Amino acid sequence: MTLTSQLDEMLVALRQTHARLLAPMDHQQLLLPTDPEVFMEDVMYYVMDEWKVDLLKEGHVLEEITSWKDPVSHYPRYELRLHGGATLDVLFTGNYPETMYMHVSKSMANKNQFSDAQAVEVPLRVSNDAGAMLYSIIGGLKEFTKKG
Repeated sequence: MTLTSQLDEMLVALRQTHARLLAPMDHQQLLLPTDPEVFMEDVMYYVMDEWKVDLLKEGHVLEEITSWKDPVSHYPRYELRLHGGATLDVLFTGNYPETMYMHVSKSMANKNQFSDAQAVEVPLRVSNDAGAMLYSIIGGLKEFTKKG
């Protein structure tokens, strides 16, 4: 299974999550929290938990790698096991609140290594709006699958 077809599998569940969570933004919540941990709890973990539900419906398993957490990195890391047997690393990076990226790469045997040869980096919109976050993930992955 190619990386592009694996990303297509991710997109199916992402579209379901986005459609399910499509709701008007609460304009009282426009300001981003100054603490990145608060942003991670309020937005990122919410988005990933909801996406996990839809991935599971499609036969995929998304699990957070909790051993990755350290005092410097506020961003989560996940392992996505697709129903066909392939495994992908999903890692978030950036300089909150200016930038945020989602990296998707083929998993390596050593969990502390990443494959740059088969990877995609998706710029994310840093927003309290979970729908905007999902939309930027979908748009970035869709752009990559068109090229592949």
